[in-house]
Amino acid sequence: MKATYSSIQGTLGLAVAMGIGRFFYTPLLPLMMAALHWSSSISSWIAVSNYLGYLLGSLTLSKNWLSKTKTLYRSSLIFSTLLLAAMALTDSPGMHVLLRFLAGIASAFIFVCITQFVTQNVQSPSLVGFVYGGVGLGITVSGLTVWSLGQTLAWTHLWGIATLISALFSIIAWTWPIGSEEKTKDRKVLASSTERSTPELHQAFRLLNAGYFFQGFGYIIIGTYLVVLAGPVFGSSAAAITWAVAGVAAIPSPYFWSALAERFGRRRALLGCYTLQVAGAIAATFGNTTVLLMVAAVLFGATFMGITMLTISTGVTYGINGGAARLTTWYSLGQVVGPAAIGVLLSNSIRTSFIIATIAIIIGMVTIKASRL
Repeated sequence: MKATYSSIQGTLGLAVAMGIGRFFYTPLLPLMMAALHWSSSISSWIAVSNYLGYLLGSLTLSKNWLSKTKTLYRSSLIFSTLLLAAMALTDSPGMHVLLRFLAGIASAFIFVCITQFVTQNVQSPSLVGFVYGGVGLGITVSGLTVWSLGQTLAWTHLWGIATLISALFSIIAWTWPIGSEEKTKDRKVLASSTERSTPELHQAFRLLNAGYFFQGFGYIIIGTYLVVLAGPVFGSSAAAITWAVAGVAAIPSPYFWSALAERFGRRRALLGCYTLQVAGAIAATFGNTTVLLMVAAVLFGATFMGITMLTISTGVTYGINGGAARLTTWYSLGQVVGPAAIGVLLSNSIRTSFIIATIAIIIGMVTIKASRL
């Protein structure tokens, strides 16, 4: 019973950190662009600021695991919620850049504080998958909120609703059990002691890093602009249904891909996950019909968390010192570079942006395969 409740806390905590704190902006983006007369370039830079904040937060914790972990976690829940509310108080792009940057830091802190202790608090593999499904849950809630209320409420009111949802989830997630710093250090020492130092392994891991960079580059373009691409088909507020569909597909995906990895091997599962994501990206590129957009949303939602889990678990399994942190850093860099490149070079061509995203994901898949990990 205790493990079950802890898994619920972790699930809602990840929903706050990722599905709402980071990605509520995604389904709301078409409405804000229309109401505020923003160009795609402006929205890209606001997105980039959030990814930069997430990168900074991840780097901070990977370099120095803070001793006041519980205080950090709870403070981040509060700040993430308050920053959602602050988004409704201004229509200044500059202020939105700052707010989304700070929100990215808070999201990273919450995410690391939960995932750092998830196997300690929830030993069952199925419950661990349930916790990671919180990302999909938050995405689903975000998409359904904008889809159902976007026609009747202004974008400022929708940020207010996001604030309330985040606050409710945070209350339940507040007492997520965070282990002692000493236990965390012990796990790091163990990982370091089992590190393999052969040149071949390190070369393979560099390829894994490179592949994960291109995954971050491509996936974030699709994640950010899928609802924008769906706008002409569904209408600006109804386009959020594609984001909700992606969230529903993401909820069970961690458990599903873990089961496939156990049966067929992590490498085969990871390459299979990449293949489906490429198919979804191609569907999005030509997504001028309801069917293609729904296929794109399902395949995107069903694969992005699977790739994250399988890639990081590969780095950890092979005993590379600091493997998870290094992989996350490259992934975060890809998330920064992708929208930045779109903002500078392709601000008025969303469909061309999806072609670039598809190519990046294919490069990531080929590089991962070449690593032979």
